[in-house]
Amino acid sequence: MKFKELRKSFGLTQEEFAKKLGLSRDTYKNYEQGRTQMNYEMLVRVADVCNVSLDYLFERQNKNLIFTDSLTETQKKLVAIIKQLTPEQASFALGYFSDMLKLPYSEVRPLRPF
Repeated sequence: MKFKELRKSFGLTQEEFAKKLGLSRDTYKNYEQGRTQMNYEMLVRVADVCNVSLDYLFERQNKNLIFTDSLTETQKKLVAIIKQLTPEQASFALGYFSDMLKLPYSEVRPLRPF
């Protein structure tokens, strides 16, 4: 299964991802390394947390990690814009969004256009 790939796509450590799933790092590590198999409830939790289908987890589907039918209209517009960014612009945007999450909304300033 794609647990490591999925976790890394979110930029999370094993410990951070385990916390999102309500697991200890060691338990998650065993799942990721294939030492232990997840039960159905845990697979559903991973799919829900990561917004992917069970087909994706079972590698029956190799599509985008983001399923736009679960996004708001504003989120869909952001995804469409992000897909058009150059690697340099995407790196800048990632830094901006990361910084923005650390600020109260009232302190967020608009970006200068490129």
